[in-house]
Amino acid sequence: MNARLFTTSMSLHLKSLLRMPAYWVPMLVFPVMLFTMFGWGRTGLAGAYLMASFVVYGVIGVAFFQFGISIAQERESQWERYRRTLPSAAAPRIASQVASALLFALASAALVICAAYLFSTPDASAGQIVRLLVAASLITVPFTLAGTALGYWTTAKSAVPIANLLYLPLAYLGGLWMPPESLPSAISSVSNVTPTRHAGEIAWAIVGGRHVPLTGVAWLAGYSVLFTFLAFWGYRRDERQRYA
Repeated sequence: MNARLFTTSMSLHLKSLLRMPAYWVPMLVFPVMLFTMFGWGRTGLAGAYLMASFVVYGVIGVAFFQFGISIAQERESQWERYRRTLPSAAAPRIASQVASALLFALASAALVICAAYLFSTPDASAGQIVRLLVAASLITVPFTLAGTALGYWTTAKSAVPIANLLYLPLAYLGGLWMPPESLPSAISSVSNVTPTRHAGEIAWAIVGGRHVPLTGVAWLAGYSVLFTFLAFWGYRRDERQRYA
């Protein structure tokens, strides 16, 4: 992969996002607002688990909304048509989108953690917080690839409703809004195969002082491969339809 194309694409992507605060401000603030509503006064391990849940919730929001929707809308712009005439491959662009997502995901995670210590008393050490931030960075990868695939497979008008249809049910199915053991049995069986559930299990294990489940890591790695395939397929499909 061409490093210069990667850095240039990442710089352009970040600048375009930062110029549209309507995309990134709500996605950074919304998880903090929800945590404040549901986590106010939570103490001990319960507070730590809720903090970890909303860290994962924020990461998913960054992936689906800041990248999936923005890509779908950019595809129909004159600037994007011009960019597609330049000598560039799909790999640097998709990799730059994932790298950009890491920065926004860390910002979202940091804001949730700050809110947790301002409005509750989670039982988590400094080392666990650092590990949680590292995990948030890694968890960002499969969801950003999913958001990228969404951006190349949907239109500008359909991207927002489809993102919501994926984002909110995945958060519920993954047990991010309530303990997984509280889910109905029929839903619990579906929950066990969702990427959000495995992302949550990794985050909960970290704040709970347990070993990170390797099964969860393997599931997310598998989802990363699947979403990478869908993202590249969507990119090539869009290229053929628009520029063949």
